[in-house]
Amino acid sequence: MRTELTSYDRERDLDAVVRIWREVGWIESSPEHAAALDVFLEAGDVVVGLMEGDAECSVHRTPGSIRYLDDQLEVCAITAVTTSWVGRLQGFASKLTARALAAGAADGAEVAILGMFEQGFYDRLGFGSGPYQHLFQFDPASLQVDLPTRPPCRLTADDSVDIHHALEHRHRAHGGLLLNAEGVTRAELVWAENPFGLGYRDDSGELTHFVYGSAKDENGPYRVSAIAYRSTDELFELFGLLKSLGDQVAAVKMIEPPEIQLQDLLRHPIRASYASRGSVYAASHEAIAWWQLRIMDLAACVDRTAPLGPPLRFNLRLTDPAATVSAQEWEGIGGDYIVTLGDGAVVADGHDASLATLDATVNAFSRLLFGVRPASSLALTTDLAGPPALLAELDTLLRLPAPHPGLNI
Repeated sequence: MRTELTSYDRERDLDAVVRIWREVGWIESSPEHAAALDVFLEAGDVVVGLMEGDAECSVHRTPGSIRYLDDQLEVCAITAVTTSWVGRLQGFASKLTARALAAGAADGAEVAILGMFEQGFYDRLGFGSGPYQHLFQFDPASLQVDLPTRPPCRLTADDSVDIHHALEHRHRAHGGLLLNAEGVTRAELVWAENPFGLGYRDDSGELTHFVYGSAKDENGPYRVSAIAYRSTDELFELFGLLKSLGDQVAAVKMIEPPEIQLQDLLRHPIRASYASRGSVYAASHEAIAWWQLRIMDLAACVDRTAPLGPPLRFNLRLTDPAATVSAQEWEGIGGDYIVTLGDGAVVADGHDASLATLDATVNAFSRLLFGVRPASSLALTTDLAGPPALLAELDTLLRLPAPHPGLNI
């Protein structure tokens, strides 16, 4: 069977990619969803796998930035990997994702990030899992916050430009993700099932903070899929807005914002969880690591670190699994390095026999450098190993807040 990996061509591939997305249930069989996919595809860079001339797999890449402490890094976000039922087991997804990473590296991406359907598949491309994100479902009437003193504005997909602008200017904690393409935002708004959107504008009419998501039935659950705010005052106004829905809506589901422990704001959270058990509106708290990242530019990422202590020099023997998948496209970042953390952080090629050596895959080292887990913890469960003294020093120096993208990818 004739197969080919190539760049997306709208005239040739649009209908086939729409078919793929409908086949796997990512969009509905409606003209509106197909039109939104067209916008989404044009907003990023797409590569496709062809079988007998028809697209059976597509990988979509979107540029953006990711917050690292008080700085940021250029990001390559793999925003969609979709394979038809007949295109499976052909190696399309891994090879096309590798090609997208190579293109991202060529464009200057310093980090890559994606949402995973299951842990393990993208490990072969050097991705390591992010930390647990806390997903709460709660009765909005149980929120112990003040009700808002002003009415919100109604938002729809037609407000995508304003919503994207608010996302661009929102508060981003460590790990906060921003995607550059407004077309990606618009498509996600259109695809929301039975969407709802509410927010607030300032005196000039600029949208400053909002919530947007899907509403199931009149009593919910309401799922918040996007949230933006610039200050904690705006965040609490949004919580007050959700509380105001509590006379009708019995449950709201959302990812916990990084600034707070959401349980602190809920009245009787433990009692509510067992009192409502078995109900579609049941109060619940889940934790799941659903996204992954990997370093693309080692020197750039080391440069952003802010160790809490004196400089530390060590050898880094770095293995990049992506090299075996994308050797013809991109070598990855594996190699032997001398790393200095601290003032004058630097990465140099080579090996110094007088220094301790850390052996790691890109997967594990990416998690370490972004604060997903400390070195001593990663040494227990991942491909990261070194002398106990070196691991202890890294534990002390790299004390970072857990990264939190703040966007669904």
